[in-house]
Amino acid sequence: MKHYDDIEWIFYKEKILSDEKQIEMEEHLYTCDRCMEIFLSLIDKQEVDKAGDSISENFTVDLMANIENLRYKPKTKVKKSNTRFKDMFVYYAAVASVAVVLTLGGFYSGLVDMVPQIGKSTVKRHNINAPNVVADVSGKIVSKTSSFINSFEISKSREELR
Repeated sequence: MKHYDDIEWIFYKEKILSDEKQIEMEEHLYTCDRCMEIFLSLIDKQEVDKAGDSISENFTVDLMANIENLRYKPKTKVKKSNTRFKDMFVYYAAVASVAVVLTLGGFYSGLVDMVPQIGKSTVKRHNINAPNVVADVSGKIVSKTSSFINSFEISKSREELR
């Protein structure tokens, strides 16, 4: 919390500061006891007497009478419990409607048909006479696996013959 010094409070008291700064410092007084003590220490007896002259003697009585005449009006409570559910339901219904319209209009099927064409048009083909390494590796794996399985079958049939 930023505290103000004596000079700033003197400027505040004399109303030398800008309106924004005056309001800022006044709001600070509501929350800061330390600055309130500094500000109150700057008020002398002459200013208290001058303020007493401008306030009527019946000020407190009149104020209390005005407070008693005020009618208390309780605030009406607004229910917000269903508003979130309604908002979500409306959003869901709108999204579902758009999806149905796009499906019936053939947008998704056209999109699915278009993807391979886009893929073909964006791929640049280079004529390279290099062997397909992936196919060679997968072919080797398949052949070794089949020979491994065949070796089991051969050894099993030999055991049966014995």
